[in-house]
Amino acid sequence: MTQEEKTARQDGGVRERLLAAALGLFNSKGYAAASVREIVEASGVTKPVLYYYFGNKEGLYLELMNGPLAEFESSLKRVTAFQGGVTERILHFCLTILELVRENVEVARLVYAIYYGPPQGAPHIDFNTLFDRMVESIGEMVREGAENGELRPDAGQDGAWAVISILNTAMEEQFCHTPPRIDGPQMERMLRLLMEGLAAKTA
Repeated sequence: MTQEEKTARQDGGVRERLLAAALGLFNSKGYAAASVREIVEASGVTKPVLYYYFGNKEGLYLELMNGPLAEFESSLKRVTAFQGGVTERILHFCLTILELVRENVEVARLVYAIYYGPPQGAPHIDFNTLFDRMVESIGEMVREGAENGELRPDAGQDGAWAVISILNTAMEEQFCHTPPRIDGPQMERMLRLLMEGLAAKTA
């Protein structure tokens, strides 16, 4: 271990500075264009220190992604186990996901840039599977609501995609506009309007 690496180990903020610098540069320049030199200069360390902590630029990227994505997976498990009527379950699900995006807004911005933008040579992460799991979770709640009489029998897939559309729009607002034009309470009002339209008709 070099003296630089020993010094870095004693500085508890080095990892966080490297991650913050990398995230800022990935978002402002793109993953491919952001160089290791720029990352270490922005974080006030040297290349050997970055290599010590993360191995390379790819390791930095994966570290940035893996924490929030693991939290997303954990949140999906918790929110799908939430008990209550279908409307409250869907509201709880969407508000939890939106808050997670707000807490990790810069990472979310990078995810969307990587997913929708041109290829940047970033290590592959299967974002489609993560989104599909969110779609499936909402779809299952809507189907259960239709089956138990809380929602219209024809709510089905169209109702699920309408929920997803509201959630996705609210998520995108968090990193496309400052301040975002849709916050948690407004998304909740939009969802309640939708769920009223999907509710089973009573005699």
